[in-house]
Amino acid sequence: MRILNRYLFHNLLKPMLYLIVAFSLLFIIGDLMDNADDFFEAGTSFLGMAYYYSLRLPSMVIMIVPVCLLLAVLYSLSSLTRHSEITAMRASGISIYRIIRPYMLMSIICLAFTAVVNEYTGPKFAYRADQFVETQKHAEDEVYSERIAFNNPAANHLWYIKKFDTRSYAMQGIELIQRRADGTDRTKYNVSKARWMDGRWWFENGTVQEYDKLGNLAGTAEAFQTMEMRRLPEIPEDFMGEIKDPAYQSSMELWKYIQTHRSMLSRETLVKYKVDFHHRLSMPVVCIIITMIGIPVGAHTGRKGAFAGIMLALVMFFGFYATQFTMEYLAKQMIILPWLGPWGAIIAFFVIGGIMTHHMR
Repeated sequence: MRILNRYLFHNLLKPMLYLIVAFSLLFIIGDLMDNADDFFEAGTSFLGMAYYYSLRLPSMVIMIVPVCLLLAVLYSLSSLTRHSEITAMRASGISIYRIIRPYMLMSIICLAFTAVVNEYTGPKFAYRADQFVETQKHAEDEVYSERIAFNNPAANHLWYIKKFDTRSYAMQGIELIQRRADGTDRTKYNVSKARWMDGRWWFENGTVQEYDKLGNLAGTAEAFQTMEMRRLPEIPEDFMGEIKDPAYQSSMELWKYIQTHRSMLSRETLVKYKVDFHHRLSMPVVCIIITMIGIPVGAHTGRKGAFAGIMLALVMFFGFYATQFTMEYLAKQMIILPWLGPWGAIIAFFVIGGIMTHHMR
């Protein structure tokens, strides 16, 4: 059985690797056609363009891998069926579930891979790639500098930052107000510069003003040159969450933003963020759905002809995304629950794929 599993797994892995390379090159060519004028006008070097696409590709993995997995499953199973290998396996007493096990294992591997990239690499690198393109059109300081107002209700902290560098996380012109539970000011920091080092903020050239319980000044402001802020709970990613579009945020960043801004966001905006959060969680699961659709269609393709089977698989593939897009739209319009928008299509096609696989017997 181990020999059979290795044979089926390698029979799927080889075409999938070829397809990933091919689709990645197609993506680079298509994107280059859109951005070529900007690169040429800005005098971007070949190494600069290579750097840009090294940042862009991880964010496209979530789209490239599922379609490559589907086509690889179709090719592998149609080839096995066309040469009567599946018939021989079934005649030897091997169950259909044993045959499809390597394909499901590949889908789980793809799920884990896309989940890691989608959470830790894709959004971050896509944001940097977007910044890189903007530097080709505008001055670098304009692109990497942001003005931020950040409220952390969990810690009763209110930040005003005149300039935040999204590369180094250095800040300039900071006003930090620490408040009591009743809403009165407790401490106010006015700081010229701040740096993120060794897992904490370091304030430079500033003053500290204390307030009494009534919110009145308690003495004069004390000046300092350098102050280590060990107890501040805010980290650079908290401020980046204020800057980034939801498309460039991981699921953890979206969840944290929802929790810290729940009281400040309108109901409509909060629902949209919840839908985006569930969408990002659900995206890697598409690998499982695609495989469950591709297995029965691929086996059918080998017997009935390639064209009809491939067309059926592609119709179901795009039908899945069309269904998910429609349900997410309904969720953002608050017609259905936020979680049901991204997960509804996955649940429906999981059931369809399971029924189709069961009928293969």
